[in-house]
Amino acid sequence: MPRNDAVVVDYTRLSLADVEAQLEEIVRDVRSAFGNMDGRQLNWKPDEAGWSIAQCLDHLLSANRLMLRSIDDGLNPAAPRTMWQRLPGLPALFGQALIRSQGPTVTRKYKAPSDAQPALSDIGTDVVQRFAEQHQQMATLVESLDERRAARAIMRSPFVRFIMYSVLDGWRIIVAHDWRHIEQARRVAAELAGSAQAQRQAR
Repeated sequence: MPRNDAVVVDYTRLSLADVEAQLEEIVRDVRSAFGNMDGRQLNWKPDEAGWSIAQCLDHLLSANRLMLRSIDDGLNPAAPRTMWQRLPGLPALFGQALIRSQGPTVTRKYKAPSDAQPALSDIGTDVVQRFAEQHQQMATLVESLDERRAARAIMRSPFVRFIMYSVLDGWRIIVAHDWRHIEQARRVAAELAGSAQAQRQAR
């Protein structure tokens, strides 16, 4: 969806039904764009500092696992609540700001948290399938949630412990962050294709 300039997605206003549809679209997009690539293509990097396609997907797998744990805690009424979670209005401000910071059109670069850094060595070609399976499971989980409960429940960011936002905003962050790195992976794929074409022309 983000590839179409005519379609402008306001991730801050996604309903849970929208989130589910986005997760399913992400699976289709990733399989279509990267599902037929071999290990060399998935692990190709434009330079030492840049990420490969496989690293983009590996990062999302790790980040989403951590988000899902925090979502579970946010929905658990028996989980302890911090002072920050009880402050009225603050989680909404945090949530909206984070959603806007993570979309695919945002050009500012962020350093991935240490516990969501991708693997440095070659990543297996099953990363595409593992990514798809995770997102299918997430879509099923979203379908089972009540939107009012998700909007009221406050979760803690797994990356910055004093930042809180609603579980609904947590799902919105996941979708926006997914598209951000899928677009990054797509740019890497375009660079790979350009590099291969230049090599063919140089022969």
